[in-house]
Amino acid sequence: MILKEAEDLELIRQAGRIAGLVLEAISKKVAPGVSTWELDELAEKLIRENGATPTFKGYRGFPNTICASINEEVVHGIPNKQKFLKEGDVISMDIGATITRVVNGKKQDFIGDTAVTIPVGEISPRIKKLLDDTQESLYKGMEKAIAGATLDEVGGAIEDIAQANGYGIVREYGGHGIGFNYHEDPFILNYRSGNRFKLKPGMVIAIEPMFNQGGDHVRLKQDGWTVVTKDYKPSAHFEHSLLITEGAPEVLTKRPSEVIA
Repeated sequence: MILKEAEDLELIRQAGRIAGLVLEAISKKVAPGVSTWELDELAEKLIRENGATPTFKGYRGFPNTICASINEEVVHGIPNKQKFLKEGDVISMDIGATITRVVNGKKQDFIGDTAVTIPVGEISPRIKKLLDDTQESLYKGMEKAIAGATLDEVGGAIEDIAQANGYGIVREYGGHGIGFNYHEDPFILNYRSGNRFKLKPGMVIAIEPMFNQGGDHVRLKQDGWTVVTKDYKPSAHFEHSLLITEGAPEVLTKRPSEVIA
């Protein structure tokens, strides 16, 4: 895993701030009748206005700025002009912002990555609890992300919330290192796996729990990107990029109005 230097961290902080700012702005536009394409266009516009570029657009061929995943779609949903939100839906929006600079004669990217799941109008109490608990698991995982802690402790804190509330845990996808590249080592599972890898100051990681209302199992749709629950029950996804420090982690992608317990 790559340890980041102070000058690198300043640019990663900027990228993270932009990602959080833009995610909050597009979240406010979520409403019945809005298309995922509209949200995507707004996200790209705001990212570029803030001096960054969309991390996801073109990444391994992904065509858009945000991943927009609705209801049983877990992650990597593709925005579409014909895909309109309706009352009672939930939408996971995952976003990355990249700042590019020339360092020692070479282009270097600095990246922030974050996600949130938003209700569309009024949703059922059961699904609201799914969203609240998944977000809470993110915060519990973040609390464990301190220097000297293991990735197993982070994943275990997330798993405890899922088990206590009877949720499925998405096991094929998870968090990751981030900063210079969108996906860096290590891969971060959202459950206990015995991973004794220890976190160190200067590491930057993205923690992203994904809980399902039903079982663990997911499948990939024919578009080659969108991941859905096999039982078609709703899923929730939250994510933050963090800097590991000597004390509590620094949340690099905190949204402007977000209150982290």
